[in-house]
Amino acid sequence: MINNLKGSHTHAVFSRFIRIMKLINLFFIAGICFANAASSYSQSTLLTLEADNNTLEEVFKMIEKNSEYVFFYSDKAVNLKKKVSINVKDQTIDKILDQVLLQTGNAYSIDDRQVFIGVAAKNKRNTTPLPAVAQVERIDVTGVVQDKAGEPVIGATVVEKDNPTHGTITDLDGRFELRGVPKNAVLQFSFVGMQAKEVAVNGKKIFNVILEPNTVLDEVVVVGYGTQSRATLTTSVSKMDTKALESVPYSNLVTALQGTVSGVRVQSTTGQPGANPRIIVRGGTSINSPDGADPIYIVDGVIRNDIDGINSDDIESMQVLKDAASTAIYGARGSNGVVLITTKTGKAGKTSVTYKYDLTLSQVGKRYDMASARDYIYYSRIGHQIADQRWGFGLNDLYTATGAGTGNDLTANTTYTTQYLTPENKHKLNEGWESMPDPIDPSKTIIFKGTDWQDVLFRTAVSHNHNVNVSGGSETATFNASAGYMKNEGTVITTYYDRLTFNLGGEVKLRPNLKIGGRASYSKYTNNGVNETSIFARAIGQAPTTKYTFEDGTLSPGIKGNGNPAYHLHRNTNKNSDENITFIFDGNWEIIPGLTFAPSFSIWKEALDTYSFTPSYKDGVNNVNTVRPASASYSKWWQTQADAVLTYNKDFTDHHLNVMAGYSYYFKSSYGMSASGDGALTDLIPTLNAVSNYKHMTSNLSKQIMLGYFGRINYNYKQRYLLSVNARYDASSMLGREHKWGFFPGASIGWNVHEEAFWKDMNADAFRLKLRGSYGVNGNITGMGPYTAQGEYSVGQGRYMWVNGIANTVLPNEDLQWEESKTFDVGVDVGLFDQRVDVIFDYFSRRTDNLITQLPMPLSSGFDVITTNYGSLDNRGIEVEVKVQVMPKRSELQWELGFNASHVKTKIRKLPENGVERNRVGGYYAWNPEINDYDWVGGLQEGGRIGDLFAWKSLGIYATDEEAKADPVVDMMDPYEDKTKYGGDTRWYDADGNGQIDEKDICYMGNTYPKWTGGISSSWSWKNFDLYLRMDYMTGHTIFNEQKIFLCGRWAGNLNIPQEMIDKSWKKQGDIAALPVYIPNEDYNLWRGGDWYGLGMMNSEFYESGNYLCIRELTLGYKLPLTGMMSKIFQNLKVNVTGNNLHYFTKYSGANPEFGGKDSGRYPLPRNVIFGVSATF
Repeated sequence: MINNLKGSHTHAVFSRFIRIMKLINLFFIAGICFANAASSYSQSTLLTLEADNNTLEEVFKMIEKNSEYVFFYSDKAVNLKKKVSINVKDQTIDKILDQVLLQTGNAYSIDDRQVFIGVAAKNKRNTTPLPAVAQVERIDVTGVVQDKAGEPVIGATVVEKDNPTHGTITDLDGRFELRGVPKNAVLQFSFVGMQAKEVAVNGKKIFNVILEPNTVLDEVVVVGYGTQSRATLTTSVSKMDTKALESVPYSNLVTALQGTVSGVRVQSTTGQPGANPRIIVRGGTSINSPDGADPIYIVDGVIRNDIDGINSDDIESMQVLKDAASTAIYGARGSNGVVLITTKTGKAGKTSVTYKYDLTLSQVGKRYDMASARDYIYYSRIGHQIADQRWGFGLNDLYTATGAGTGNDLTANTTYTTQYLTPENKHKLNEGWESMPDPIDPSKTIIFKGTDWQDVLFRTAVSHNHNVNVSGGSETATFNASAGYMKNEGTVITTYYDRLTFNLGGEVKLRPNLKIGGRASYSKYTNNGVNETSIFARAIGQAPTTKYTFEDGTLSPGIKGNGNPAYHLHRNTNKNSDENITFIFDGNWEIIPGLTFAPSFSIWKEALDTYSFTPSYKDGVNNVNTVRPASASYSKWWQTQADAVLTYNKDFTDHHLNVMAGYSYYFKSSYGMSASGDGALTDLIPTLNAVSNYKHMTSNLSKQIMLGYFGRINYNYKQRYLLSVNARYDASSMLGREHKWGFFPGASIGWNVHEEAFWKDMNADAFRLKLRGSYGVNGNITGMGPYTAQGEYSVGQGRYMWVNGIANTVLPNEDLQWEESKTFDVGVDVGLFDQRVDVIFDYFSRRTDNLITQLPMPLSSGFDVITTNYGSLDNRGIEVEVKVQVMPKRSELQWELGFNASHVKTKIRKLPENGVERNRVGGYYAWNPEINDYDWVGGLQEGGRIGDLFAWKSLGIYATDEEAKADPVVDMMDPYEDKTKYGGDTRWYDADGNGQIDEKDICYMGNTYPKWTGGISSSWSWKNFDLYLRMDYMTGHTIFNEQKIFLCGRWAGNLNIPQEMIDKSWKKQGDIAALPVYIPNEDYNLWRGGDWYGLGMMNSEFYESGNYLCIRELTLGYKLPLTGMMSKIFQNLKVNVTGNNLHYFTKYSGANPEFGGKDSGRYPLPRNVIFGVSATF
């Protein structure tokens, strides 16, 4: 049910879109055909032009409006505000330009319908300078100017440094020719948006010049519904360094943000192929799910749930909007940040074809250091003996068919290999088996066969990535097409991720002031997943004495369903498939000079289906599990989005004004179905058709509509004083009847201090300073279902008194309203030493009110919870980004350093009223040393933090029985009536000093969330070589290593032991040890019991710092010189080798230090070596 919001029917919208796409194709094909039919347009086209004291820019636009000419120029070479006058009738373009540019001192060059305007120099047809007084040896020079991607830079200015009137501009291929240049001259190359470059001639005649993007304070960034120069930007926007995309074929694009953007925490918590990293902007805005507050992704203007399936080779730029003043333009969608992604488009010029191939070899980055089979047997048997000596448990397990027991044999009736040496099995010692004395009875010999289960589970994975891109066009039509295929093997056997992508885009210039464009993209990926906890907590920890195969060569299943991974992973089927299709149509109509209308319409569809089946399998050695569970699901999302934006851009002498207003319509529908069951009679029918017991069957259908009106005003005076005001008025069908609409404003100001008159004695290029501040409001409805406010009903079995029927399952709340985040941000942008050092600093404070949360209901209501607005959260932090051009721009060796850091603190201000002090939810009543009294700690409470961890604190290990018995502190957490302590037991900290250890003695261990995050990058280039290094770090977060505590004895003795437990544990009287004695299945020294509640109450020895510095990427590239036939075939040819996830500098003993909280065993991140080649034809 959708109230008060109406939209077009999807079918009608789709039909209109199909007609529009047909028109796009027609114009697209026609534009290319006409573009290739070159003629003497400049000689046959006559123009009439009348201008009286108009600016040069206005004259150019008059010509473009009444012809097919397009002007190219650099702002640094042309004064567009220069006033000119002309009155001509039926004249060719060259006659007109001769008169106009005579008044400005500029020169021009005409190439078909392209007009290039440059500095006061001769044009290409006459580029010889005036004779000099003194005779200087001169030469003619030629060359090509390209960007770092190898694309030609059209209209770049090339001048002689000591004679700026002697110059030219590059043509459509980026080529230039300049005659009569002194042999010892210096050439200056420049283009708007790029760093100027100086090159010494030194008698050289041919040049290949690469222009880099401008420094931070001059770069152009994408903002909501437009672009803006960094120099006039007053909000907090971070732009990702595209070097992070150039060499690594990311299966998920978000990974490229890791360590490259300040204020953005990206955590790769699993190494499963195709898995999504976790991304949080400025700490998130959620109490219930602080790790689930994902930002909104907008790809070419289309809102996406995620960016799965997007090919990194198709990306032109990626930016993150962080403060409310920049994200308020997206209203209800921007509270958790906005990630803007722009894909590549075609450029005017010759058609270019680029092929890239990457071969990746992957291995597990870090293995668990586990005991050998020999050590496992020794310490397991000794541990059982110690348990018997202390508590009289007996030694029966040592003589039965267990991991370290001797009751096993060579038949398929036992799971393990350990057994006493006998004449019947003596031959196994000649077949690779080992032997050792029984540590309990050295007169007997145990034989065994050890298996390193990590060798079985992990593999060297080989992955392939292919990408082809074709782009080109003319001044009237451009196109870009690409196709990609990735086949990614996981480092765990049987796991994979395959992806296929297609993209096609084009733009046609119907008139000088009217353009239309269209884009279509398709992606599909398939993968399979594994249960990480089962695999890494059980398979890796499986006893090394478990049989890998039986005597007949068949695979042994191991213990239970999570045993031998080679057996189970090859039998189970678990497949996921996801398809994404996007169609975009947009246009740009310059109604009058400065006034532009830009409509866009898009359709996005995603379909996800999953399927799993587990055939019958051996559960141990004497039992076959025939449950045969099967499940399947299908989900489909259909989204239509329409935006209309009107922009007015005008300069009034020293005043610049940009006004934007728009309307947005968003419709999304979803359908899902799933079913599961078991009890099939055969393995031959792996579908739900064969199940005899349906356990679950459901389907759902939902619709959602959002409407929005938005606007923005940007103003600056001489680029000195800056002002931006924006607002959005949004409505959502998901909210209560009287609360659907929300108003979300934002404002920001800035001051370019270096533009002031008093700065005239200082070089503005040597020291640039901008101060800025912003304030804005965002809305949020994350965490709500489409019908949460209206209430939901469910149809099914046993709804009332075990009778089928309809039940009200979600309590309605028509008072639900927008969650609001209000953010204040102040920042400083600094450019030092001729912009060789750029610094961006931000401080922000965000308060989120009316948090959408679930309030517990009394049992008499018949409901567990009701969704409501209650609660408040504060986030405060600082961010800094630094870029340093270490070597001068003119140096042959280029070196650039980058650094960023972010610090965020979160505080709970308000929680739903529950009658408990500080409205606490969860937590522990324990001794608080800060107030020297008992208090409620942990959990969620007003004034507290999210994610605090508590545990009993270990003071070390008793060295002897005497030392243990002399300690008067009684451990009340010991589950046994006999509280006797022994050597090798843990000495616990009595926090409150009352002489006993109980739940009130837990101590603060740390927090699950990092205090500091950031990254370091460095890029070098010398001649044809380039080297890029990227690192990222996190500090301040704590990890509870549950995986290790299980393996150290928490579980039964049929699991292996970490080598650390062997090296650091107490073994005999008098030992000074860090860890307690190893006793299988022992809670007393390790687990301690208690309520997890997501935070843990265990042994402090297993709470570890997650601080790390990771070498995330190191890439070496070489651009091959092209001579002879190679230069005729290739435009660019480059090879590279990349190391990815190379090394973690960390003290954390687990596999992955990135994710705080509880580590129950994770798919380790792979270490990748990537060999790549890129060729442009």
